Amino acid sequence: MSSYIVGHLSEEQGPVTSIYKDVRKVPFSYTSKKNEAELASEGSYVYVIEKEKVGRKNIFKLAYSYKCTECFRKAGGKWLGKFDYKNTVKYEQDGELKLLDPPLAITDSDFISWYKTKALGMRVIPTEYESVLKAMFV
Repeated sequence: MSSYIVGHLSEEQGPVTSIYKDVRKVPFSYTSKKNEAELASEGSYVYVIEKEKVGRKNIFKLAYSYKCTECFRKAGGKWLGKFDYKNTVKYEQDGELKLLDPPLAITDSDFISWYKTKALGMRVIPTEYESVLKAMFV
């Protein structure tokens, strides 16, 4: 089964740690990519990466991951006024949340190069880059 990556833009959404209270209760992420959102909800792991600007440089940090089992489209609007889909876990499931508080900077140059070249939004993570992220939780 594929795993997915989704970004959290701190300059638009505030620091990812500001939503940790809610994430601890029920893990979630947002996207506008229908196909990826629906496929992820079939039990895939979703990794949330925070992009932070420090001066002119972008810093990418691993914030949390969870096992996704639900996908919702917001009726009559968008999540946060911007996103079409919310991925989360079924009611009363733990979602296998792994949370880094504070988020850890990703230092693997191959991962960063790959991540920078991809379009914004949710996307499949190649196996070799998922292993970089998994190792950060140890």
